[in-house]
Amino acid sequence: MQALPTEPNTWSSLPPALRESWHRSAQKVEDPVRALPPIELDGAELASYRRSHPLGLVLPVLRRLLVQPAAEAGLVVAIGDARGRLLWVDGARETLRQAERSGFQPGANWSEQAIGTSAPGLALATGSGAQVHREQHFSYTAHRFSCSAAPVRHPGTGQLLGVVDLTGGDHAVAVHSLPLLWAAISAAEAQLGMLPAEHSPVCLDTLGRRAASLSISGAEQPLGLRHAEILFLLSWHGQQRTGHGLSAEQLADLLYGEPAHEVAVRAELVRLRRLLLARGLGPLELLSRPYRLSAPLKLDAQEVKAALNAGDRQRALEIYSGELLPGSEAPGVLRVRRELSTQLRESILSDGTTAELWRYLQLPEAAEDQEAIRLALRLLPPSAPERAALIAGAEGVAAS
Repeated sequence: MQALPTEPNTWSSLPPALRESWHRSAQKVEDPVRALPPIELDGAELASYRRSHPLGLVLPVLRRLLVQPAAEAGLVVAIGDARGRLLWVDGARETLRQAERSGFQPGANWSEQAIGTSAPGLALATGSGAQVHREQHFSYTAHRFSCSAAPVRHPGTGQLLGVVDLTGGDHAVAVHSLPLLWAAISAAEAQLGMLPAEHSPVCLDTLGRRAASLSISGAEQPLGLRHAEILFLLSWHGQQRTGHGLSAEQLADLLYGEPAHEVAVRAELVRLRRLLLARGLGPLELLSRPYRLSAPLKLDAQEVKAALNAGDRQRALEIYSGELLPGSEAPGVLRVRRELSTQLRESILSDGTTAELWRYLQLPEAAEDQEAIRLALRLLPPSAPERAALIAGAEGVAAS
């Protein structure tokens, strides 16, 4: 007898761990036939959260040991946080497209509370490895896939950091799937254990968002545009010139294009110093003579630049969610905005894969980039759905 989510009298045919999970799921998911995972993180918020999450530090290990073999087997790998929200999903291209139709995508919550029984949700609920075959998922949207998953913990503290999942056809729940997951997770946990302990960094998020923010340990402090410009310029130039700051005259030139606004700059610096002191953002203080920050900021724009310099376009595209401080007209910001946007575009057009080119074309600034569109049309197979979307978009632009 097959177990059906809508008929509790059939659940006795499930293995005990899955039966218990279905009972928990029934308390949270009202309609398993129509339920879809909620998208809780998106755009700049998702990019910011991924930058600060500890599992981002071991992505290269997991990609090498899991993502590459999974893609060859037609599977996808998902890495999620301790609440079940998927942060990275990568692997076989066709399987990725199918998974997205079920809401299996970055930012979606696949915990038991959100969508019912699934391997990621079960692994997080029980703290152990889990395998779920197609119809054993509680919600019908997940019935097209099977999956295996296991939790990830910090080796020093035992803290639950998240979950790693393998999703796709029957290969995803093969006998060797869980041992493969555990081996990759063990390597990732070992690397985490070798990393030096450090305080949570203060992040300045400026890409693709008009309202920039400072964040530390998941807590955000929204910033006005002028304060965001000042913090960005102090951080950017501080990283370019170690041990040096900027004078009020230099800041005025970067903010207004001329040094005649020093009084206005000093007034803004006083207000910014008060804001930083009031919010208690870790060790971050505004120092003077010259103006500089007491601790380095984790700057999303700098991370993109470093990734591009290292040839890691995938990492750059994960972080780059749009232009630097889109609402800013400060000359110092405009220069960096053009530099970063140009470097990203040239890297993608000269050496990017088809997937990276398609991802680049989803950026607002690239929507009408005819050279990039023509290149994508040359590279995409005739049957690729992305090709039809590009042609329709190009026709829409021409008609307007």
